[in-house]
Amino acid sequence: MELIKRLISILVSMVMLICQGNIGSAFSYLKILPDTVKVGIDYIDFSDKSEKIPVNDMKKYIQDARARIEHPFIFADSEDFDKVKSNYDNPNGDEYIKQIFGYSLSRADALLNEDFVEYYFDGDDGILEVSRKILSRVIVLSAAWRVTENEKYAERAYAEMENACNFESWNPDHFLDVAEMALAMSVGYDWLYDYLTDSQKDFIAENVYQKAIVPATNGKILTQNWWTWSKVNWNTVCYGGIGIACMTFSEYFEKEAAKLLSSAYEYMPLTFALFNPDGVYVEGTGYWEYCTTYLVYFLSTSRNFFGTDFGLSDIKGVDKVGYYPIYVTGAQGVFNYGDNKSEPLYSPALNWFADEYDAPLLAEFEKNADPTLNEDREATLAALWYNTKFSAENTDFSDEPLSVLCKSDGYVDLAVMRSAYMDPNATFAAIKSGYNYTNHGDLDIGTFVFDALGERWAEELGPGNYNAPEYFVGLVGFGRWQSYRKRAEGQNTLVINPTMTPEDQYALAKVNISSFEENNDGGKAIIDMTDAYCLNNVKSVVREFELFDNYSKLRITDVVSCPSESEMYWFMHTKADIEISDAGKTAKLTIGNKAMRATLVDCDGTFSVMDTVSLVNPDYEYNRDNPGIRKLTVHIEDFTDAKIDIVIEPWID
Repeated sequence: MELIKRLISILVSMVMLICQGNIGSAFSYLKILPDTVKVGIDYIDFSDKSEKIPVNDMKKYIQDARARIEHPFIFADSEDFDKVKSNYDNPNGDEYIKQIFGYSLSRADALLNEDFVEYYFDGDDGILEVSRKILSRVIVLSAAWRVTENEKYAERAYAEMENACNFESWNPDHFLDVAEMALAMSVGYDWLYDYLTDSQKDFIAENVYQKAIVPATNGKILTQNWWTWSKVNWNTVCYGGIGIACMTFSEYFEKEAAKLLSSAYEYMPLTFALFNPDGVYVEGTGYWEYCTTYLVYFLSTSRNFFGTDFGLSDIKGVDKVGYYPIYVTGAQGVFNYGDNKSEPLYSPALNWFADEYDAPLLAEFEKNADPTLNEDREATLAALWYNTKFSAENTDFSDEPLSVLCKSDGYVDLAVMRSAYMDPNATFAAIKSGYNYTNHGDLDIGTFVFDALGERWAEELGPGNYNAPEYFVGLVGFGRWQSYRKRAEGQNTLVINPTMTPEDQYALAKVNISSFEENNDGGKAIIDMTDAYCLNNVKSVVREFELFDNYSKLRITDVVSCPSESEMYWFMHTKADIEISDAGKTAKLTIGNKAMRATLVDCDGTFSVMDTVSLVNPDYEYNRDNPGIRKLTVHIEDFTDAKIDIVIEPWID
């Protein structure tokens, strides 16, 4: 249906351009037709799935696992809990575990006196927040019981589960809700196994079957259960939660468990394949955390239950997934392209990856997480997955590359350069290319962020209004790309002939970073962005992005050629105050008592300052305000060939 809508909207746009006299641009839209067909083909391309494990074979694997399994096995085993207990109870125990599990235990104590989570329905997200709260509570309380053996925690954990089981439904129309709730019931059943009575276990299992397994196997694969063959985070989250429930309660519904687990191991690689080759996650940092946490949930549990993950961890790029948040985190936040916030991203999954791949940088990075700012369960899991050997190791990461090119093939290219890791005053510069038409993607080829002197000077604006009409639907002239934050004009990139097309970058553009080099004092990336402006009357658009002079200066050079006279904007969003001087060739950027100089170096145009208002749709009611943000701008009119060459460096009087 979306494909048909898109084709109709293309024809409408072509007619509009012809009526406006833009015959050449109208016929350039013919490029969209084969590219749109490719979108449809990719949508149903399952070539990245794994070889199917026959259901009868999976039944045998399940039976063998149940014959030998001991509780707990979800996420962690008895040895992991013993590690936490021995360190937490020991005055000489590991300080990191003492700190974070101490926080987890304090939250368990607080939960004893809190009201139960009420069922409430929150628009498009259904009861997702309800499910997440219950999952966190069950993890925190059940872990507290396993470590302290104080039954008050187990009693309250079961009460939380009983409360959830008494809900009429877990909202299968938004299956994330079901997956997280089923996982909560599984963790409680497994971690409290020696505390629960047989009738309590049967009660939990029956509710999981009726409220999770039945809707997961109802055959609605084109509507309710589209996640079973999707390539976005829903795949991993839903298969992760339901798959773990199938391991946990398999004795109650072995047939359905075998069927669902067979599908999980076959189709989860559709999402995992996006990590290839460098561990980059297409949907950005916040969704990395969601997807990757459930990846680790499933891998760790599968290994404990079956003794194997059936090859999931061998998929190329999975071994590098843990590095992604470290690479894209600068001194002042993450490179928050797409629908992501700029706050630094931490996840207990990093401790699992650190242990799995002997990567101390990941564990050291996770230690910076403030447990009070995250979900309660994260401190519990961070303690369980932490390898105490990292506390004694040298934290000198001088062997780690400071400039890296990392990719998700065909989807995201990132060039990232920094002067140091985990230094709040480090210089950090990163630029993005890739495929515009991705889940949570913006029209953002060529956008960048820049940190220096303890401040962020070039900002990404992050999520738009999720309630905007068709925000998650990409149709020419409609939906997502009406929102300022999702358009090229809302990024730190170029806008060329903005009124010529509904979108100010080609939505189906695929652009790789053409070349990348790391050197001793920075790095340099070159992007041929021509395809991003193929409908905007261009012959060539090339951007060079270079951090140089001992990681202290950033240079952005754009060379643009058009077949006829054109108009172009260069944009950089910033929180800095801007003062223009030298006849428009110099801009002083000031944040507090810190300042940077932006200089136009022997090239076209002059600097000006603009508000964060759309050039073509200023009154769109769903555009978010951007308080404190302004745009450093270069505007060039009536050109056929132009060069914009800008150097940004610390201001020295």
